[in-house]
Amino acid sequence: MLLEMDNKGAVDLANNWSSGGRTRHVDVRNFYLRELKDEGLLSIEHVPGVENDADIFTKNTPYGIFNKHVRQFVGEDEYVDQDT
Repeated sequence: MLLEMDNKGAVDLANNWSSGGRTRHVDVRNFYLRELKDEGLLSIEHVPGVENDADIFTKNTPYGIFNKHVRQFVGEDEYVDQDT
């Protein structure tokens, strides 16, 4: 399974076992993700924010970016390109 996220720090923390001294109190869920990654069941990659399709569900995106990403979920639809 591929997990794409736009938080570079979270990607680095999940992909690298050695981390800085400021990450002493890491949640148990992070170790579970690392175990899945080590077993080859999960791959964690960075994707820039403008390319992240999930942003339309979590952020207010401009009209053009919203229409670009909504096609990934809806496909081509006669109502998507209508000007309101």
